[in-house]
Amino acid sequence: MQNGREVHEAIFAGERPEYLPVNGLWPWAEALECWRRQGCPADQDHNAVLGLQPPHEEWPIGLPLNLNMAPTFPILLLEMGAEYVTLVDEYGVTKRLLRSDYERSGGYKNAAGAMSAMSEWLDFPVKDLRSWKTIYEERFQPDLQGRLPADWDASAHNKLAETHWVGFFCFPLCGLFGPLREMMGVEGLLFTMVDDAALIHTIVNDLTDFWLAAFAQLLPAVRLDQITFFEDMCATKASLISPAMFREFLTPGYRKVIGGLRELGVREFWMDTDGNAWSILPEMVACGLTGTSPCEAQADMDVRRLRNAFPTLNLAGGIDKRALVQGPAAIDAELANKMSVAWERGRYIPGLDHGAPPDIPWAHAQYFASEYVKWCEQPRG
Repeated sequence: MQNGREVHEAIFAGERPEYLPVNGLWPWAEALECWRRQGCPADQDHNAVLGLQPPHEEWPIGLPLNLNMAPTFPILLLEMGAEYVTLVDEYGVTKRLLRSDYERSGGYKNAAGAMSAMSEWLDFPVKDLRSWKTIYEERFQPDLQGRLPADWDASAHNKLAETHWVGFFCFPLCGLFGPLREMMGVEGLLFTMVDDAALIHTIVNDLTDFWLAAFAQLLPAVRLDQITFFEDMCATKASLISPAMFREFLTPGYRKVIGGLRELGVREFWMDTDGNAWSILPEMVACGLTGTSPCEAQADMDVRRLRNAFPTLNLAGGIDKRALVQGPAAIDAELANKMSVAWERGRYIPGLDHGAPPDIPWAHAQYFASEYVKWCEQPRG
């Protein structure tokens, strides 16, 4: 039986694996609350109950390196109301959020998965070269002190890496468009791309220097197979920037960091972006990115079409969450469609195409999990 490393290597080489990796369901806060009311035991992990926790030897492992701001800003409460809370979060962003979301997350951006609604963004810390350089010099230094767990053991990590695929994902500031958006706001970023292009180039260059300097202290002595950049640069219908803007502002940074990390032993470079990325996919491939996720079906990111258009681009996600709302017949059809792409065409790890919304009943989640695991174990038809 192939171990987790061998399975991932086979998939990303376009070869047929012995089984497909199992991915869990990641529900919205309200969805998990609904599932608890509908029968999911409150004292157990929902994925364990669903049977969506694979054997330990199949799990990918993560490189626990923090490349966000360090130190972060202290959470600063500005106004506490009965319904809303206004605060400055750990990345210096002023925002207004639901009181219930504040109670779930403490106001931390890193706890965004626990929130039920988008915040109202009021102000951002990077406005010009001076404000960026202050943040960069104070909070983006590559010294690894405090950026790794206190009990970090490189030897133990490498021992696990002999049989486990090793990835890296650092939310929310490991990307190019992503951290620019987080620190400047969407409108501020897009206007700055037009009004002060030099500032954007400076930030991108500084961030890539920081990443390469940080990674160089670990790699290649520590194994890392895949890095996933958090970008979220697309809406339901199209990318938030044009292909020309991608080429001008992001391609140079991607080529620089991908080239440097390849020399340090990294093999896979993925972009995580919600929404419709069709217009920028050719730019992604051209600058060296090798995979994308979560391939949202409702944003026209159909994995069968993607596989036909980009035969060597690795994919993950892609299973339409709306099928789980509809029930067993829709789930069966969706699994037959998407899982067959993985088994027949390769370079694809199927999973839900985003977080599970609260209109998915617990009974449908259970049915999906049971049938999905069967498909991961062997092709059906």
